Amino acid sequence: MSRQAVAYAQRIRIADERAQRVFLLLAERTPALGDPRDGEPPVMGLELPDADIPALAARAGIDAAEFRRLLRVLKQTVPMDVLEHADGVWEIVYGPSYTDRKKPAPGSGASREASDGAPQAFWMPGWDHYSTWGYEDGLGHLYAQIIHNQDGPDAEPRIWITPPQYLVRTVDELAQAIADAIAPYAPVPPPAAVIKMWLSAPPAHRAR
Repeated sequence: MSRQAVAYAQRIRIADERAQRVFLLLAERTPALGDPRDGEPPVMGLELPDADIPALAARAGIDAAEFRRLLRVLKQTVPMDVLEHADGVWEIVYGPSYTDRKKPAPGSGASREASDGAPQAFWMPGWDHYSTWGYEDGLGHLYAQIIHNQDGPDAEPRIWITPPQYLVRTVDELAQAIADAIAPYAPVPPPAAVIKMWLSAPPAHRAR
């Protein structure tokens, strides 16, 4: 359990007492990140298996269906991400980067390399039809959603580069994270330098 996450959840006041209890239960399940002496981490989160929800709901004094409903609406009350994955896992990300939004300092790696916040194309062959990456405006980090061409535009990304598993702030860091994650899908894993090239521009012979 992360004491920092619990302390953070306690200072975020939610008018709906049931939603407050759900948020505190999520905080109690959040793994600790880094050294507590370093202060409150900017991003915290957890992966919650749907099978665990009935027990958590009982602790909150509500049923499982209400717990799931509160999870879905919680992000409308507290700035956070709540993602429902097809494998029955809820990915929940929150923290000071969401509630204490600050623009990065001028010239920082993320703002310099993806300054307008618009989704950028990822040009790796076989992954270039639907994959995107970009800068989370106000959160200070980059993200990527990597979808294989054969999966289609509405498919769940095979690769998510997003907190809490990844907290990347420059294109070099993003390229390395994608290179590591995409290696199992490639007969010859591309190095980070090649991934960075595919983040930057399409191959010269291609037109989009």
